[in-house]
Amino acid sequence: MLLPGETLLKRYTILSLLGRGPYGAVYRVWDTADQREYALKEYLRDDDETAQRMARQIRQLTNLSHAQLPRWRDHFRVAGTGHYLVSDYVAGVSLQELLDQYGPLPPVQVAAWLQAAAAPLTYLHKQGQVHLNLKPANLRLTPQGELFVVDTGLPEVGIAPGGEGFASPEQRQQQAVTAASDIYSLGATLYTLLTNTPPAPALKRQSGLSVLTAARDLNADVPPYLSLVANRALSLRPDARYDTAADFAHALTNPLTNSAPAPRRMADPLVGTAAWPKPLTRTRRTMQTRTIWGLTVLLLLLIITLFSYVVLEREELVGGSPAAATATTQSQVVAVLTLIAPTITPTPPPTIAPTPTPAPIISNTGMRMLYVPGGVFRLGNDAGDPDEKPSKLVTLDPFYVDETEVTNGQYAQCVAAGVCQLPTSLGASYHPTYYGTADYADYPVLFVNWYAADAFCAWRSARLPSEAEWERAAGYDPIVLQRTLYPWGDTFDGTQLNYCDANCPREGNDTAVNDAHRDTAPVASYASGRSPVGAYNMLGNAMEWVDDWYGRDYYVEASNTNPRGPAEGEYKVLRGGSWFSRVDELTITQRSFFDPTVSRATIGFRCAMDVP
Repeated sequence: MLLPGETLLKRYTILSLLGRGPYGAVYRVWDTADQREYALKEYLRDDDETAQRMARQIRQLTNLSHAQLPRWRDHFRVAGTGHYLVSDYVAGVSLQELLDQYGPLPPVQVAAWLQAAAAPLTYLHKQGQVHLNLKPANLRLTPQGELFVVDTGLPEVGIAPGGEGFASPEQRQQQAVTAASDIYSLGATLYTLLTNTPPAPALKRQSGLSVLTAARDLNADVPPYLSLVANRALSLRPDARYDTAADFAHALTNPLTNSAPAPRRMADPLVGTAAWPKPLTRTRRTMQTRTIWGLTVLLLLLIITLFSYVVLEREELVGGSPAAATATTQSQVVAVLTLIAPTITPTPPPTIAPTPTPAPIISNTGMRMLYVPGGVFRLGNDAGDPDEKPSKLVTLDPFYVDETEVTNGQYAQCVAAGVCQLPTSLGASYHPTYYGTADYADYPVLFVNWYAADAFCAWRSARLPSEAEWERAAGYDPIVLQRTLYPWGDTFDGTQLNYCDANCPREGNDTAVNDAHRDTAPVASYASGRSPVGAYNMLGNAMEWVDDWYGRDYYVEASNTNPRGPAEGEYKVLRGGSWFSRVDELTITQRSFFDPTVSRATIGFRCAMDVP
């Protein structure tokens, strides 16, 4: 470590240490040639390969020019020690220093600072650069109140300097990093500035050793929407974070103080698919008693085909698809042939490369819509209530579904546009002011009838989901081809949802669980209780309108392909239960119904959409 007073190249005199990391340090220096202060970044590694990479990195950095990024001025190498980069020194104070002095910082000011930080990051990302070292210590405020992003990482050199708690899992694992890695660090910085506590390290969260505690749970003064923004940016999956730094900045805007945002561009479509494998060849062998073996094989194939037909018709498993069933039949044939004719080498079925899952899309209200793959699954439950029977195999086209229930803030945008009517009550069961207040902007909108929910979804160029779509999104795992009774599995767990627990005044409440919510919770709560496709609160919180009319015996005559409910009826279906529902009223197959003109403190909704 260099000490104050030391001089490098007979030019740069060390004034003070600004920060230290695993690869070196950053110093404040005085340049005797230019007669001004600079920042000196030290990288303690000296070999020819590093020198070549560093030269490429310096060429990239010196080409950067943004008003909120310090300019890179010089680079030199000290043989046997390492490399040194010289950049403008930003006078002022870092946000980490403010945090150390004052503790958690005001949310409004934090949001403004990080919105300012998003501008140079957007510039960097457009230049094909990533920062990789975002944290409060590297966001500096000048005496004039300008915010600078300093101490850019050196990805070209192959280092990932992100600090513990601030670096994404892919960065800590030395995997490919993208702009999404910086967005994770932005989320960690937001979280830390609001709570004065860094989030749990990414790799510990990934391994299950730690969990992410919501910022609002650590600091009750954090607005719910900022807590949700931090949670999303801190997702362990890069594709679940905000798409760009600009999107992150927009999300920091209080949704109840601004007009509806402009529609965002959908994710880029897939531009190609994996190539099909070359056909596998079969080795020809001479068989003894060829005629006998041939007749035996034909007979076995006939028996297996008939057996498979019966199994496919029964479909005793809760999930599956024709393709999966075909693969099972082929494996049965191979197994039998191997047993009775070891001299025959059957042709294994070709392995088809999986089709990439389309990326989520964002609606005009900022709602994230998740892709749900189509296919065969079992609708209903033969062990459930009478109107859940008989269960049957149905085939659905792929579709998109909202990641969360529609919030007060999102619904308010439709009201402001003159399309939607106000909820029939602006309060909630335990909140005299609920709709239209910033504190509850990220809670599910309540007191909307079916027609109001349908109008909102149509305004978003979407629609309400069908019963079958809702049920598939709630509990069917398209990877393992299995459906469960609850979004998280087949065993009820009161910590995974908001239901009638110890806070609920209803008889039969579950006193063993207390989640501190007397009624609704923010829409992105209970992350570990999400459905297999990633949807929040498919059970509990608020019952959700779906598109279908209710028919008690509808499953008897429902179509096997994209069922949409009876053509007409008196009641509309609701799914999922609410904060007022008891344990025995909460499985993904249970059905409720109400007059479509009814609105309640327990009723909300989410939207769905056909694949464009």
